[in-house]
Amino acid sequence: MPAPTDMPIRALGIDIDVRPGVYRVVTTVEGLGEILTQRWPEDQQGDAWRGALEACLRALETQTNGEAARAAFIMAAEDAGVHVNGNPDLFEPPPKRENPKKKR
Repeated sequence: MPAPTDMPIRALGIDIDVRPGVYRVVTTVEGLGEILTQRWPEDQQGDAWRGALEACLRALETQTNGEAARAAFIMAAEDAGVHVNGNPDLFEPPPKRENPKKKR
């Protein structure tokens, strides 16, 4: 089992604190918590934000899973007008290719 701070989630792209057209990619519950506590707009820290923060804390305390925290984060982002892209396929690194064998 991964350490609580390394609890992985499906990759999530967040349009917060980045230049236009770029996403901040988060792959752990710790990353979600960092955005909620360090980068979230203060005027958007309402009930949905609190719920997402609590979901992250519960996940880090292993009382729930990372996907529950991810879902709560997405709801808080929608409530705050922060654009998120929940399609993890867009943010996963491509599979490694084997180097072709050199001809002699």
